[in-house]
Amino acid sequence: MYTAITTIPKKLNRLLERKRKIYLVILFVLSILLSVIETAGVSVVMPFITIASNPGAVDSGWYNYFFNLFNFTSKNTFIISFGITIIVFYVFRTIYNIFYNYAVNKFSLGTFRYFATRLFKTYLALPYKVYVQKNPSVFAQMIQGEANNLSTLLLNLLKIFSESCTVLFLYCFMILVNWQITLVLTFTLIFIVLLVFATLVRLSKKLGEKRYAANVKLSRTLWETFGNFKFIKLKGNEDKILGTFTDSANTLSHTSILSATLGTIPKNILENLGFSLLIGAVCYILWRYNSAAMVIPVISMYALALYRMLPAINRMLEYVNSIAYMQQSLYMIDDDLNLETDSEGLSPVAFTRSIRGENLWFRYLKGDNVLKDISLEIRIGEKIAFVGESGSGKTTLVDLLIGIYRPMRGHIYVDDTLIDRTNIRSWRSKIGYIPQSIYLFDGTVAENVAFGSDHDEEKIIRVLKKAKIWDFLEAKEGINTLVGEGGIQLSGGQKQRIGIARALYNDPEVLVLDEATSSLDDETEAQIMNEIYDVSGSKTLIIIAHRLSTVERCDRRIQIEDGVLAG
Repeated sequence: MYTAITTIPKKLNRLLERKRKIYLVILFVLSILLSVIETAGVSVVMPFITIASNPGAVDSGWYNYFFNLFNFTSKNTFIISFGITIIVFYVFRTIYNIFYNYAVNKFSLGTFRYFATRLFKTYLALPYKVYVQKNPSVFAQMIQGEANNLSTLLLNLLKIFSESCTVLFLYCFMILVNWQITLVLTFTLIFIVLLVFATLVRLSKKLGEKRYAANVKLSRTLWETFGNFKFIKLKGNEDKILGTFTDSANTLSHTSILSATLGTIPKNILENLGFSLLIGAVCYILWRYNSAAMVIPVISMYALALYRMLPAINRMLEYVNSIAYMQQSLYMIDDDLNLETDSEGLSPVAFTRSIRGENLWFRYLKGDNVLKDISLEIRIGEKIAFVGESGSGKTTLVDLLIGIYRPMRGHIYVDDTLIDRTNIRSWRSKIGYIPQSIYLFDGTVAENVAFGSDHDEEKIIRVLKKAKIWDFLEAKEGINTLVGEGGIQLSGGQKQRIGIARALYNDPEVLVLDEATSSLDDETEAQIMNEIYDVSGSKTLIIIAHRLSTVERCDRRIQIEDGVLAG
């Protein structure tokens, strides 16, 4: 537990930006002020009850000083004025509490947005070779779930500080009132609190680790299921998948139930203990002073102090329990925000002559070299086919040329410009890419074609016409036709044409087809390839294919075998 206590602040200090740290310091100051106000709210009760039950007390001490300072002529008027002042103070305390909670919640939600945005930005900047080693469902879980947990963790730390200040100030006030009773309460509470604290934190930390693992497994099952729905229907393994989902859901539910139950234990223990101690204190004061007049003000103050302190201590234990439960989120976010990312620039790249690769070598994070000392040149306007067996390296080579991967050794030039970190995004913007599997999200045709770019209705219709799908869409709802998740409402050829329109939308200079027609029947493939050759016009066309019929009209064929050029 000590390691966690020291590790959490270090990690948060590294993860939070300077502006957010300043905001956090301001909230700490506001928390101290809140604690002072809460303590004052408790401490004014005893003197008010003292003079209300014994007006003669006004003749001595601070009561008499303020009585004379404000020129009161009647004790009743003084007592009533004192009471009205307390009421006004309580109104101020209420307003301050509302303001404080607004500031805290604003910080918490802002922190969630901050971490979610940083995670998303980090994932977008991952090198492609790192990305393909990861599971996208984990990324979604980190952004939506773990970032929210981390903001809650930070909020709980702030609340612990606020509650601890309130408890400390109230405790100091109780010491001043009666140190003997306060010490008895202290030793009793410390023993119980430490015992409960040590047990709950250990259990909550284990539950938090189980929660994270179950959440990841649950998200992964959902992504894999809905991404392969037709295959699952055909295979008929719904029961097995449902069993996997149920196991994860049960684990998640079980850990949440146990965590919620553990959170109620301190409240029940402390409340019972508090009432018992309060009754014991009444008995002690009656025995010690043998006077009801002495009991009423002191016990009223202790009752109000304990009424405020015990829930505060209980909440502190709940917050610590929650932090232990959610600290795994902090560790996972810290790890992911320190993943290797690419710094990519937009320095201009002019493509007027050729794309050239010189002595290119490449391998993935694990395994042997996929490409070995490859040199080649593609001239502007050429129609080039890369052919070879699966695993030969043809797709990897094209991915190097268009800037998806970076060579381990060797260089890529566009004209005479070296493609590097300073201009890689500029070069990629010149590429139109049509993959084998077109991903269409549940939206309109227009949204899928623009795909994050500015929406230009005329341009969308123009590229749909080039892709030879506008006549089909015009008979429906035009560019507002819904495609369904994964393009489920379209045929394979229609999805491929939407993919072509998407690739053409930003008017690329290079068009890349990555096995784009391999899943289509021969007739549809022939139609789409003819359309691609037509729309490519003077553009440079790079085709990755298995079937020779796909590349019949290409100017050249480049054969790849075992990571080297053949022939």
